[in-house]
Amino acid sequence: MKALERKRPRPQRPWDRETPNVIELVRPDAQPGRHARSAPKTSRVIRPDLTFQVERFADIASELPPLFARHWQELGEQGIPLDPDWNRMFVSEVQGQLKITTARVGKVLVGYIFNIIGGHPHYKSTLYSNIDNFWLDPAYRGGWAVMRWLQLNDAMLDELGVKKRYIGIANDFMAGRVGNLFRRLGYRPVETTWSR
Repeated sequence: MKALERKRPRPQRPWDRETPNVIELVRPDAQPGRHARSAPKTSRVIRPDLTFQVERFADIASELPPLFARHWQELGEQGIPLDPDWNRMFVSEVQGQLKITTARVGKVLVGYIFNIIGGHPHYKSTLYSNIDNFWLDPAYRGGWAVMRWLQLNDAMLDELGVKKRYIGIANDFMAGRVGNLFRRLGYRPVETTWSR
């Protein structure tokens, strides 16, 4: 006798309706009146149909200004205005130094990883990569999708022959969770950058 299967209707995709597919998560130990800096009692996690791909800067440049503005509002340096050098980015791509992976929901760009590829002044025969910029719309963060995206980015760098990769992350960004994500991918802290 064939086992009965419970058929679940296909969930609507976020761009197919006005209200996205939201799952409300509540911490079991949540207590009212906790200090504002403590972890949230609830969090909203959206499980969209994210896709990740390699794209050319020239093809996505017109979609980037609103995302750059949101990225800067969330993480930009205080007192330093957002002023992207668009010409430099176009030139870097033409020279093969800028490689980008993107995150999309349907046709909508919701995230990017900018990789700067090149030699090192002291090790010219070894190809290096620096993840210059990465951002994902907060509405789509959470779960393992970001891990898949970073794995795609690493696979692209492998195909290009990159042997050494660097990524800079603010120490307190997302309470250190982003650093934990990179540790799972095999990255490790190697130096401290100082700024003034």
